[in-house]
Amino acid sequence: MFRGARLILPVLALGLIPAGGSVAWANTSATAQIAAASSPKATIEKLDQALLSTMKAGKAAGYQGRYKIIAPVVDKTFDFQRIGELALGSDWGKLSAEQQKQFVEVLGEYTAATYAGRFDGYDGEHFAIVEAQQLRPGTMGVFSTFTMKNGRVHRFDYLLEQADGKDWKIINVVADGVSDLSLKRSEYTEMINSKGFPALLAHLRKEIQAYASGSKS
Repeated sequence: MFRGARLILPVLALGLIPAGGSVAWANTSATAQIAAASSPKATIEKLDQALLSTMKAGKAAGYQGRYKIIAPVVDKTFDFQRIGELALGSDWGKLSAEQQKQFVEVLGEYTAATYAGRFDGYDGEHFAIVEAQQLRPGTMGVFSTFTMKNGRVHRFDYLLEQADGKDWKIINVVADGVSDLSLKRSEYTEMINSKGFPALLAHLRKEIQAYASGSKS
């Protein structure tokens, strides 16, 4: 069962989506052509399939079992280097190469931990990709739904960029109108400025441990 509409990775403030906090659904002929292109949609389909596998593994697999299913797919479908740059803004350039590497690694672990902790059971839920749209050169939006057994529908808008000119990877998730990247930028930059980078890493590692222990959902 999926617990909580808010996902990982808090682009409204960064100008990648329109005002209002979510991406408009596309209604153009260009959209149909983009939807036919496999790469951005394939990225989201890969993630959706892994999430369903994680849910179906459920509590019998335990947190570690679910984490082993979702973590490799999260690593392949998200661009954590780019997310780190966007989330930390000007603070990113102030970090050493080693600190940047640490942040990217911990952010990836945190993302996988969030999915493993929240998608912990299956009861007939299903994903559906509704549409894909080019939002601006080099940025794609893939708009999808997640339908619960009771009929409640959650909306997930994914923003993707083409990493290294090849693979389309996720740089933001807008869950039910809430931009995860914008939330992260607000939280993380405030923590760095008030407590320092080591405190931010410690905070994320504590969150990961909370998911692993079952004390956070």
